[in-house]
Amino acid sequence: MDRGLDVFNTLPADDVRELLLSCCAAPGWAAAVTAGRPYADRAALTVAARARIGALPWPEVVDAVAAHPRIGRPPTGTGRDAEWSRREQAAATAASTTDSSGSGGSTTGGSGADVAADLTAANDAYEQRFGYRFLIFANGRGAAELVAAARQRLHHDPDTEQGVVRTELGDIAALRLGRLVDDLAGPAPLSRPAPLSSHVLDTTTGTPAAGITVRLDAADPADGWRTVATGHTDADGRLRDWVPGASWAVGTYRLVFDVADRLGADAFYTEIPVVFTVHDAARPHHVPLLLSPYGYTTYRGS
Repeated sequence: MDRGLDVFNTLPADDVRELLLSCCAAPGWAAAVTAGRPYADRAALTVAARARIGALPWPEVVDAVAAHPRIGRPPTGTGRDAEWSRREQAAATAASTTDSSGSGGSTTGGSGADVAADLTAANDAYEQRFGYRFLIFANGRGAAELVAAARQRLHHDPDTEQGVVRTELGDIAALRLGRLVDDLAGPAPLSRPAPLSSHVLDTTTGTPAAGITVRLDAADPADGWRTVATGHTDADGRLRDWVPGASWAVGTYRLVFDVADRLGADAFYTEIPVVFTVHDAARPHHVPLLLSPYGYTTYRGS
């Protein structure tokens, strides 16, 4: 039974429409998705949501795009949509708000002020070209990747780009719909704690290291290291609920933290591997990391 979907299907229509606007700020879309209830499963809900975006008049799409913050500039609000935007842009804003190298750099290859300037220029060029805000599914994507995508899309003709925008808006709405339904389900009181979590802090700035790409490998006697999960630290520098339960068992693991973008071109470390052994798979494990350009600290946390 999907409790979250059951709640979504049975809430008063006005409440559902209001909730849906945090997923896509197009009233016509929210009304259409609400009218399509009940949905048999989440897949049916997602398909309907994407189809409704494809059917929206273009002016409503532009209005929905305008409700999203510019890439690299997450909102400061406290609403559900603002929190989701911060999470989705964590990897991009981490690079654009941190300048660990203290030196200039090439476009899309530097950090801090350089990356922020690249993002601003890409946003401005796109808006001048098409007349509306640059929108992209940014979840887990770094600043350099987003800048490159914006520059590539400048070559599209207006009709082609409108199709891309609808697709990106649909991807964002689908991700947020899943989160919304999860929220409606409420906490599972008997759920198992996350098997592995981490918290990355930048000791040079005294701030959480958001947007760090982390890979979990498991030692395989036959094939060496085998990747079982990847994730990105959130706006608070935390990583949790990212390891599938079926992939967690007694054995030896390696966490690999990709810190090159965070620490900058002059830093000594580009990635940090942490190898550890799990003796009790039923016990949650927490592996924090404290960063600096020329050293790091890790330990078993709780």
